[in-house]
Amino acid sequence: MTRHFTSLIETGAEEVAALVESARAFKRKPNTDRPLAGKSVAFCFMNPSLRTQVSCEVAAAALGAHPVTLFLGSGTWKIAVEDGVVMDGDCPEHAREAVPVLARMCDALALRSFPAGKDWKEERKDPYLEAFRRLSSVPVISLESAMGHPCQGLADQMTIRERMDPRGKEFLLTWAPHIKPLPLAVPHSAAEAAVLAGMNLTIARPEGYDLDPEIMEKLKGVCRAQGTRLRVTEKPEEAYRGAHVVYGKAWGSLAQYGAPPPADPAFRAEWRVSADKMALTDQAIFLHCLPVRRNVEVDDAVLDGPASAAVDQAENRMHTAKAVLHRLLTGKHYSPEANKCPIPSTR
Repeated sequence: MTRHFTSLIETGAEEVAALVESARAFKRKPNTDRPLAGKSVAFCFMNPSLRTQVSCEVAAAALGAHPVTLFLGSGTWKIAVEDGVVMDGDCPEHAREAVPVLARMCDALALRSFPAGKDWKEERKDPYLEAFRRLSSVPVISLESAMGHPCQGLADQMTIRERMDPRGKEFLLTWAPHIKPLPLAVPHSAAEAAVLAGMNLTIARPEGYDLDPEIMEKLKGVCRAQGTRLRVTEKPEEAYRGAHVVYGKAWGSLAQYGAPPPADPAFRAEWRVSADKMALTDQAIFLHCLPVRRNVEVDDAVLDGPASAAVDQAENRMHTAKAVLHRLLTGKHYSPEANKCPIPSTR
C-alpha cells in the first residue's frame, strides 16, 4: 500500500479490494483486542461533516486509538499553506510548522478540505492536502478534497460487494440537480471505486458537467486494463437501462465553475432520480453519499424504497475507516482469525 490513503486509483485495485474485505471482516466480527491502543489520530476538518467525522472517531476509538478532532480555523488557528507567503493576513500559523508538530504528537493525520469554488485550475491541485502529504512524517488520510473522497469510495465499493459480484456489472453515475455547485470529489471517487471493482461505467450528465479531464483519463486507463467499458451520455433515461447500480450525485460544472445549476423545473425533473427511471434498470440498487436534498436530487419513493442502500452505505463508512486505520498503523489487513493476514508495511 502507498504510505498515505488519499486516492483510490493511487492505492490500486488489489489493495482497495483487500481493504474492502478487511472492512467486511470488521463488520462481521468487530475487533475487541484494541490493536491501535496507545496511538492517536488527528482528524482535521476545514469543512462541515457528519458521517465522516462520526465514522472516523468511532472507528479510531473502537480500535483503541485516541481520536483528536480539530476544526481548523474554528477552535484552532487558521493555517496558511502557500510557500513564501507574507503572513500579515488572517492566518497566524503555517502548515510548515503545524503539520510536523501534529505528526510528532499523532500517529496519523486526516484532512477534510473542500475547494472554494473560485478557480478550478488552482483548486484541483489540492494545496492543503498536498501540504499535509509533503510535510507529514506519518500517514495522511484524505477525508475529502477537491479531487477525491477515497474513504467514501471505499464504502461505496463495499456496499456493492455486499450485494453482488461487481465484475462485469453496469454502474451508472448520474448527475442530479441541486441548489448549489457541489464539489466533484464524490463522483470522482465513486467512478474510481466502480472501475477498480471491474464494473462497466456509464456517466450521465448534462452538457458542461464533465468530470475532471485527468480523472477521466485515469478511469479510461483502468477500464482498458480491466477490459471494461466507459461511456458518457447526455440522455439520462437511456443510461438507466440495464444498470445494476445507480449512484445519484450532484456536482458543479467545470465549464461554469462556481455557478449554481439551473433551477428550471423541467430540467430538474429530467435529471432527478425517480422511481420511473429506476424501473428501467436491472433491479439496481441506489447509492448516495448523503446528505441528500430530497425531491431535488432524488425522489422520496427511491430513497425510502427497497432499492435504496444509502443508509447501509453510510454505516459502511465506519467499517472502512477501521480497515484504513488498521492497515496504515499496523501494516496488516484485519482478519478475525487472530489477524493472520500480515502484509509488510511500505513505510
